[in-house]
Amino acid sequence: MQVWLTFLPMRSGLRTAVVIALLFLLIPAVTAEICPESTPCPSHTGTRAQDETICIYYFYGLGCPHCERVKPLIDELDAKYPQVVFRTYEIYFNTSNQAMFSEFNQRYGITDPGVPTIFIGDRALVGDAAIKMELEDRILWYTDHPAVCPSTYTKSGGLPFHISPAEPVDLTLPAIVIAAIIDSINPCAFAVLIFLLAYLTSLGERRRILMVGVTYIATVFVVYFIAGLGLLTVVQQLGFTGIVFTIAAVIAILAGLINIAEILLKREIFTLAIPASKKAAIDEYVKRASIPSAIVLGGLVSMVELPCTGGVYLAILGLIGDRMTLPEGIPYLLLYNLIFVIPLILILLVVYWGGTPERMEAYRAGSRRWVRLLIGVMMVALGAAMLLGFV
Repeated sequence: MQVWLTFLPMRSGLRTAVVIALLFLLIPAVTAEICPESTPCPSHTGTRAQDETICIYYFYGLGCPHCERVKPLIDELDAKYPQVVFRTYEIYFNTSNQAMFSEFNQRYGITDPGVPTIFIGDRALVGDAAIKMELEDRILWYTDHPAVCPSTYTKSGGLPFHISPAEPVDLTLPAIVIAAIIDSINPCAFAVLIFLLAYLTSLGERRRILMVGVTYIATVFVVYFIAGLGLLTVVQQLGFTGIVFTIAAVIAILAGLINIAEILLKREIFTLAIPASKKAAIDEYVKRASIPSAIVLGGLVSMVELPCTGGVYLAILGLIGDRMTLPEGIPYLLLYNLIFVIPLILILLVVYWGGTPERMEAYRAGSRRWVRLLIGVMMVALGAAMLLGFV
């Protein structure tokens, strides 16, 4: 530039002044802070200019009704304030975004997270009501004050910390398989199926044994899967996966301790069993011994048998919800329920090929105390492992 200016017909002092003026014009263009889409917004210091970028991190869930309520406001503010850049992250179906959201909540000291949540400067706005009430005011405030980049903010005032998506904790296949095996040793489901097969055997119709038995087992599988999928969906939609994870672990431990205590006390009637009020209805459908009654019976048993080993299932649902998105968790849920019904399939095949339900019932009744003790120990171990972060 100075070489070009030497050819201008002007005095040395005037040339120097022109160079300085041009430098003042070029420096802001080179050093102006921008907020590219692929990187976090910079942290600002000093006096804020009206046109400097204000970065906002917005976490939402696909299908979340509360998120839909704030979307028009966000679109409006995005258009109204050109200096504002929204970073949007969907957390229901993206594990990296889930990990990033968790890190933000930790840094901002949020103990009850949920979506929608907006992080702007040193503030976290949780829920649609807070966002509608406070977001624009915070934008206006940061228009005239130095901004704090949410990706570097620390509530404790420590050193700047850059938040990036962390690797989610893997939910191991052995954890699913072991829990499913524990749940599959379900004395309640065994008792009802053996009772049903004993009645069918007394009728002397082997083909009917197979048809009704398969229908019963298939219904148990479908109802158990749908119940788990429904609960998992609701939990993730509401964004309460962390809370449910902890509650599920505690329930598994309590249920396990109840089983262990009742075995040690040599109780004959167990607390975690099919309610006595439902046994008459189950007995009625068993004696009908038809495919429609098997469907009703399978659904009924699936619902009322949850006290037996339902703590294990709830724990696994909490684990899947906390570690995985819904699409990622469905294959694990299918595998879990398939393992759950394998012992029922084996019982049906044994009876169909000539085994006596009476002998199987005698074996079930004779070993139920040891089975319940084993289930109790494993439930306590699973819940403790979840609370301690081992799974």
